[in-house]
Amino acid sequence: MKYYPDWDDRCSEVLRRNAQGYTNNEIATLIEAATGKRFSVSVVSRRRASLGLDCTNRNDWSAPIKRWQVTRQRPR
Repeated sequence: MKYYPDWDDRCSEVLRRNAQGYTNNEIATLIEAATGKRFSVSVVSRRRASLGLDCTNRNDWSAPIKRWQVTRQRPR
């Protein structure tokens, strides 16, 4: 695969279609599969924001870790 810095309508369409159910990392993979163009997660994130699409609220595994870190840091 080759890195392509040019975002086109096909990439935007994949992003719009999958924005509610997928993370930026997953969308980057879907765009690569559909168009053959590879974009970083930060590019997908910036495009999502510029299109006015909300980010997913998926936080399947890191929320318990964050809670543990916060409670661990509190003085007793």
